[in-house]
Amino acid sequence: MRKSTGYFMMGIGFTLGIVLGLLIQLPVITLPTSGREHVDHGLDLVGSGPDVRKRVVTRELSNDGNNNGLRSGEGLDRITSTYPLRGLKHSLHSVVYPINNGTKSHLQEKSVPIPDIKHDYKPQSSNQPVVLPPASDPDIPKPGQQGTDWVKAVSDMVDGVLWSPALENSCFKAGQSDKAQKQWREKSSRSKVVKMSEGCGRMQNRLLMLSDGTRACARYRLNTDQIQGEIYSFYLGRLLRINNLLPTVLSVVNSQSDNWRTVHTDMANAQWSDNKVVVLTRWSEGLNPAYIPVHLRGDDRALLPTSGSLGEMGACELMQWSDLIIFDYLIANLDRVVNNIHNKQWNSQMMESPAHNLERDSDGNLIFMDNESGLFHGYRLLDKYSSYHKSLLDSLCVFRNSTVNIIERLHLSGNVGEELHQLFVQDEPAHNFIPTIPKKNMKILQQRVGDVYEQIQRCRVRFM
Repeated sequence: MRKSTGYFMMGIGFTLGIVLGLLIQLPVITLPTSGREHVDHGLDLVGSGPDVRKRVVTRELSNDGNNNGLRSGEGLDRITSTYPLRGLKHSLHSVVYPINNGTKSHLQEKSVPIPDIKHDYKPQSSNQPVVLPPASDPDIPKPGQQGTDWVKAVSDMVDGVLWSPALENSCFKAGQSDKAQKQWREKSSRSKVVKMSEGCGRMQNRLLMLSDGTRACARYRLNTDQIQGEIYSFYLGRLLRINNLLPTVLSVVNSQSDNWRTVHTDMANAQWSDNKVVVLTRWSEGLNPAYIPVHLRGDDRALLPTSGSLGEMGACELMQWSDLIIFDYLIANLDRVVNNIHNKQWNSQMMESPAHNLERDSDGNLIFMDNESGLFHGYRLLDKYSSYHKSLLDSLCVFRNSTVNIIERLHLSGNVGEELHQLFVQDEPAHNFIPTIPKKNMKILQQRVGDVYEQIQRCRVRFM
C-alpha cells in the first residue's frame, strides 16, 4: 500500500512539473508601442482627428508655391521632411509575436538598421550632362573602380529618396502600358479561340491559341476570390502606374459562342463550365527567371539611396524592385518574395534561388506574375505573414517619383478602394460578372497605403 501511494505521489509531482514548465515557456504576444518622440515644427497635428489632420495637410499642399511666401515644394517639405509622421495611425497588421524566451526568430518582425551617413556627405554637382547606363546594362560603376567618381555616379541615379527623373525616363516609356492593355482588350474580345492545351501552370489553367496566332494564359478557378484577387491586383497596378503586369482582361466562357465553339471539346475535358469568368493574360515570349537583389536577401536587407546599396545590379531593375516591394505590400502577396523568405527556414539557399512568380522579359523588364492571392486570400493570412511584408517595406528607402506622388494622393484622399473600383468598372467590359471588393478589404488596402506613405516620410527624414 505504501509503495502504491509513493508511486501515486511521484506521478502527481511529475505531472505538476511538466505543467509548470509549459506555463513558463508560453509565448508572449507583444503589440507595437505607440509612443514616439516628437519635435515641434509648427504643425500641431497631435491629438487631432483624421479629418483635421487631412485638412491641415491638404492646406499645406494647396499653399505650396501659390504666392504665400513658400518656395516650390516647401508646403510638402513642412509636412513630410521637417514634420513627419505626427498623428499618423499605425497599421493594425504590425503585430509582433516573440517566441518562448522573448527573442525574435527570422519569422518575427524586425527593424532594419540604417547605416550611418557622414554629415559632410553631399552629392557632387556637375555641369556635364548625365550619362546613364542603358536600361538593360547591369554593369553600374562600383566603388573602387579606377577613374570612377562613385559619389557622382550615385547622385546621377538618385535625388534624395527618389530615383532621378533622368533615370526613370530612360527606363520607362510613358503610355506604353495603357496602349498594350487597350490592344489586348480589343484583341481578346473579337478573336476566336482555336486551340486549348495545358501549359499555363497547375490545375485547370489553360494555354489558348487565338485565331491570329496570339497566345494567352487563361486562369480558371472555382474559387471566385482568386479571380478577384488576380484582376483587382492588376487594376491596382494600373492605378499605381506600375507597368510590370502583363495585359489582362476578363472573359466569360461559353462553349456555344463564336469565340469558344471551336474548343468546346477541350473545355469539357478541362472540366470548364459555361458562363464562368476566366482571366486572360497575354502570353509573353522569352521570359527568364529573375533573382532577388543581394540587397534584399539577408536578414539585414536594405535598398537605400546610398552608394553601398546601388552597385550590384542595374539601376533600372532596382527601380522596378522598389515598385515590386510596394505593390506586394499593398496586396499582401504571399507567392513571390515572401514565398522565398518563408521557405528559407527549410532551404538556406532559397534567397539565392529565382524569385517565385517573377520573370524577366527580353528587354530586362520584370514581370509580376500570378497575383491571385492579392487583396483577398493574402489579407486573410496577415496575422501569419505580416512580419515578412513589413520587413520588406522597412528595407526600402528609394522610390519612383510617380509612385510616391500616387501613394501620397491616395493616402490623403482616403478613397483608394473607390478609385480602384471605378477604374475597374470603367475599363473592364465584364466587370458585372465579378463581385465588388468588400468594404473590409478596402479598409485594409487603405491602411496599407498609409503604411507605405509613412515609410516614405520616414525615409525622407533619414536621407534628405
